[in-house]
Amino acid sequence: MHERLVVDRRAQRRGWYAAAACLLLAIAGWWPRLAHLASDAAHGISPLQADAERGRQYLLKSGGAHVGRWSWAHESGLAADVRGEVVWDGERQEGYLTLSGLEPNAPAGRQYQLWIFDAARDDRYPVDGGVFDVPAHSQSMTVPIRPALRVSQPVAFAVTLEPVGGVVVSDRSHLMALARAGGN
Repeated sequence: MHERLVVDRRAQRRGWYAAAACLLLAIAGWWPRLAHLASDAAHGISPLQADAERGRQYLLKSGGAHVGRWSWAHESGLAADVRGEVVWDGERQEGYLTLSGLEPNAPAGRQYQLWIFDAARDDRYPVDGGVFDVPAHSQSMTVPIRPALRVSQPVAFAVTLEPVGGVVVSDRSHLMALARAGGN
């Protein structure tokens, strides 16, 4: 009888050791991620912004010749202070906007919407690239591009101000920013 208790205690200890080892592995695996989050928070960057910027940097490093870069144009009728660029990889159908100079939109009940003009499509119906917000006190931001359809040959990227949730087809009356291919 005494021998059975010893075996059970040893089994219990092995279980606790295994649990402790799993906890240490989990902490070791998450530690770099937690360090990034702490660093980003110390610099006033939200976790989503930090992830978007890391995705953009990775795309620039790994994309090679497939990656195109377009600067925001400074044309009449557009917001004069908009700076940044569009980075797009047509093979991966992935990209990012970097923007500074757009007015915050949250209090107005409207959202910014990205449009991708594709040479293979009618200009009246650009591809929806997603909606996004510019929060108050935002100096600059990185926004992932989420195309609703495949884009074969982008010739321009435009940002409009639309009702919350975006629209299917923009009348482009509130065109805020434009980046044309070859406009660098």
